[in-house]
Amino acid sequence: MRQVVVVVLASLAFAACGATVGGGGGGGAGVTPTDTVGGVMDVAADSKAGEDAVAADGTADAAKADAAPDVPSDVVQPGSLKTCTAASQCAVDACKANWTATCGQTCANATATAAAPTAAALLDCTTKKCLNGTCAGAVTEKCMNDCTAASCGNELVACWEQGATPGSQGCSGILNCLTACDNDPERFTCQAKCYTAVNTAGEAQFKAMSACVNANGGKTDPCVKESLICLSDGKSGSGTCYDVQDCVGKCASTDTACQGACYGNGSTTAQTQLLALLSCVNTSGAAACLTPTITCATPTGSVGCLNTATCVSGCAAGATQAKCVMDCIHAATPAAATSFGKLAPCMQKNCANCTGSACQSCATSKCLTQALDCNSN
Repeated sequence: MRQVVVVVLASLAFAACGATVGGGGGGGAGVTPTDTVGGVMDVAADSKAGEDAVAADGTADAAKADAAPDVPSDVVQPGSLKTCTAASQCAVDACKANWTATCGQTCANATATAAAPTAAALLDCTTKKCLNGTCAGAVTEKCMNDCTAASCGNELVACWEQGATPGSQGCSGILNCLTACDNDPERFTCQAKCYTAVNTAGEAQFKAMSACVNANGGKTDPCVKESLICLSDGKSGSGTCYDVQDCVGKCASTDTACQGACYGNGSTTAQTQLLALLSCVNTSGAAACLTPTITCATPTGSVGCLNTATCVSGCAAGATQAKCVMDCIHAATPAAATSFGKLAPCMQKNCANCTGSACQSCATSKCLTQALDCNSN
């Protein structure tokens, strides 16, 4: 018998959590998950230079006009940017061509007093962690976007919700919406609208997910629970853990709506079992998580232990291996699955590289007790 390799269904992907955590992009005037490096207190020194030139002779040099940032004509008016979102979008527009520590200053000067603290907090975070941190030396819009989402999610959410009232959608609704904003010219404003369309419960779920990712240095693996709750809008049904895994296996790897619905159809027990499995895999690797894998597989079939072992060992490595393993164990009787759970670790430890009849010899000499138990079930 070949080495049994147990792999959890990795298709329960959460690029959502990555694209889900900070939202995937934002502004700069105080923050910008998508571009925020100069943030609220930055926006175009070039713009200011152009304005001074106009004041001096009443005409703008064509070259200076071309260099000026694309910001609203009234942005120079003190207090004209009433919210953190407006200030950040202004800064993003101004900083796109050249991210610097002062590229959004014009927008900062136009930010209303009430919006300034929130915008400044986002700016401070993106400047320290992104402009002068992760993206230092290679400041691009994508780097600023990714860094802000991963490292400044709390400040980003605070900016989005300033002055807004809760909407009616669940947390899952924000994820696809945020992705759709990638092609919107006013990306930060678009993302803010995604967030404010979410209801009170959804906001709390999204904040919990964002806070978890930020607390873990931008890593999403430790935040599977928070991600799943958001994806499923905190719902539960009557499906088993195997039902959830089987359902997810039929979803496209990028279809977070499908994955969330699958998780939401699972019972609270099933959800707990799945989280235990994913937590084990994230911490120790799939091969070390046979016990939670068997629990999640919910064995209720009629196949014996030896045939189950043969079935699992026949699962080809690759994207479908996890589902194949789950299906094999699900088809086993509860007793066979229990026996398999004892034999497989012993074989993995002592007979990892055996083939053909050599596996039988190894099992007899190294795992006799477990092999006999498996043979009887």
